[in-house]
Amino acid sequence: MLKGKTRGCDIFAVFKEKICQTQLQLKNLISICSDGAPSIGGNEGFIAFLKKELLDPDFLITFQCILHQQSLCAKAATLDDTLKKVIGIVNYIRANSSRHRQFRNLLQSDEETYSVDLPYDSKVRWLSQGLVLKTLLELRKQIEEFFTSQKEICELSNPEFCRDAAFLCDLMAKHNKLNSSLQGKAKSIYEM
Repeated sequence: MLKGKTRGCDIFAVFKEKICQTQLQLKNLISICSDGAPSIGGNEGFIAFLKKELLDPDFLITFQCILHQQSLCAKAATLDDTLKKVIGIVNYIRANSSRHRQFRNLLQSDEETYSVDLPYDSKVRWLSQGLVLKTLLELRKQIEEFFTSQKEICELSNPEFCRDAAFLCDLMAKHNKLNSSLQGKAKSIYEM
């Protein structure tokens, strides 16, 4: 579709060509959702060229995609650092089969957590981060006890880290709920 440059005028030219080919009416266009790229918004972006073409440009509703906004919010530096530490805790327990077996034995001795295990974080399944955070916070006492028995320092003993992890867990729960609801009827096993 686009060849060469991707300036606002180039994008608009291809858009207008496709509108003419499909015989759609520009007057029926009521909104545009974008990712916030400069070639789309601003004074010289696609939306500016589109508004010049419309009879009533104030009628056009423009907004930035909510999923893009959420993704940017979730990647805040402190939250990213918190998530890396959470994954480090999980990997310490899960990466070594002997250590993981010891942790499972600790959980089995506790009647409340007998059937629970700490899941791996998977980059492929974007919903898994919320599940990992939720389970880590639920098993916080047992994980701290396990790290103490291994003579290791655990971030979960730091109240500020726990606060950040709980906030990130809540944020991921909302993010996962929204994204799952946008998928339609098929619901994910990772819903929180």
